[in-house]
Amino acid sequence: MISEARFYLTLFWRRLPLFLLVFVPIAVGAILLALSLPPVYRAQMRLVVESSQIPGNLAQSTVDTPVQEQLELFQTRLMTRDNLLSIADQVKPFRDQASMSPDQIVQAMRGATTIRSTTGRGQALVMTVSFDSQYPAATVRVLDSYLTFILNEDAQYRSQRAGQTQEFFQQEVDRLGMAMSEQGAKIVAFKNQNADALPDGLEYRRNLLLSLQDRVTQNDRERAGLEEQRQRLLQAYELTGRVTGSGAQLSPQEQRIQQLRNELAELESVYASDSPRVVSLKRRIAQMEAAFAASSGSQTSGENADPAKALLDAQTADIDARLKQLAEDHNRLQAQLTSVQEQIDRTPGNAVTLESLQRDYDNIQSQYNRATDSLARASTGERIETLSRGQRMSVVERATQPSVPIKPNRKQLMALGVFAGILAATAVIVVLDLLSGKIRRSKDLVDGLGITPMVTIPMMRSEGEVQAIRMRRVGLSLLIGVVVPLLLWGVHQYVMPFDELARKVAGRIGITL
Repeated sequence: MISEARFYLTLFWRRLPLFLLVFVPIAVGAILLALSLPPVYRAQMRLVVESSQIPGNLAQSTVDTPVQEQLELFQTRLMTRDNLLSIADQVKPFRDQASMSPDQIVQAMRGATTIRSTTGRGQALVMTVSFDSQYPAATVRVLDSYLTFILNEDAQYRSQRAGQTQEFFQQEVDRLGMAMSEQGAKIVAFKNQNADALPDGLEYRRNLLLSLQDRVTQNDRERAGLEEQRQRLLQAYELTGRVTGSGAQLSPQEQRIQQLRNELAELESVYASDSPRVVSLKRRIAQMEAAFAASSGSQTSGENADPAKALLDAQTADIDARLKQLAEDHNRLQAQLTSVQEQIDRTPGNAVTLESLQRDYDNIQSQYNRATDSLARASTGERIETLSRGQRMSVVERATQPSVPIKPNRKQLMALGVFAGILAATAVIVVLDLLSGKIRRSKDLVDGLGITPMVTIPMMRSEGEVQAIRMRRVGLSLLIGVVVPLLLWGVHQYVMPFDELARKVAGRIGITL
């Protein structure tokens, strides 16, 4: 065991310059990188989404977008290229920003910004925003710009959504109100065009139809009676040469006129003076009086006139006048009857059309009422958002200027560099030893040649040779241990700083430092 340890120590001593040649650049480079990396500071702020200040059962806001969706929307708008370039141009959070391209600035801003959202059951949603920069004051200014943007976006988003909702329902109310007016005008125009055949007057027209039918029947019956009376008068005159039924004191015409006057008095006690029957009867009386006056004049002038013939002519003339009047009344009643029947026939179709128009009007009115109700709620919601009484984002913790950098951890970087140097140098020595194929001890003879030597004699060097070899190793080791660090320091100081070199290398492989 001791011999094995001595062998490896000897081997390490022999390979010490090579070990230092690998170890020193790695360790020194890591140390210079850790010492040259600029400090990075981080500031953060916390926002919380507050619930509405007005109970939802009293007044509901019209902005009902889920909170998580709103935060994602704000985050997307916050991380837009134009917004990040504008903030970076105002704050200048990067040391070499003047030499950076716009794409590099945007990539650096996004890499330095961290946004997290946390919530739990029954808990408010908290949004944490942090920013890293080499300048402590710049982190606060960037987060203040972020905060202003987020709060403005929240207020603008909610008020805009509420305003758009109110505008939409206002347009709906105006549109439905106009449609309801147009539909009402259609109903009025249809009623005016079909005023004589509307459903609400159907019962009246049916009663009027029955009344007209009764009057037509009565007219027919009266005409038949007069025709029969005229026929009897003619037959009696042909058989007897005289007209029966004449009064002792009054002539037949006078008796008929008197009879009609009595009938007129009875009608005027029942009907109005402008009633068709009253007017017709008055006309008949006037005609008979005119005919009686004419016949009386002719009888006075004629000496051989036949009184029976004159009486027959007077009565037949009266009957003919009455028949003519009844015929006119029949035609007028028949025309009215046809018109009323046509109105009744048109009523069902008009009822269907009017019902369809009214149904459309009721549907529009129902939509109008709902839109009016929605407009009222949208106006209330818009008022809530305008006064910032609805759900909103508020600041829980503002960004403060950090005093301690979060990175780099210089001690850790140095330790990792020394460890990586030792590991790399040891790996090089082991690999070279395994690939060399040299025989350094008897075990190598056994393993390599498969023979067991009886005795092994090491190479015997003089004391001077041993001292010379030792001095060469020590000198070479000192040379590597001094020159290589000085050379690396010179490169870092005069050619390219290690932090910049590390950033370029990391950028080539897609890592942001």
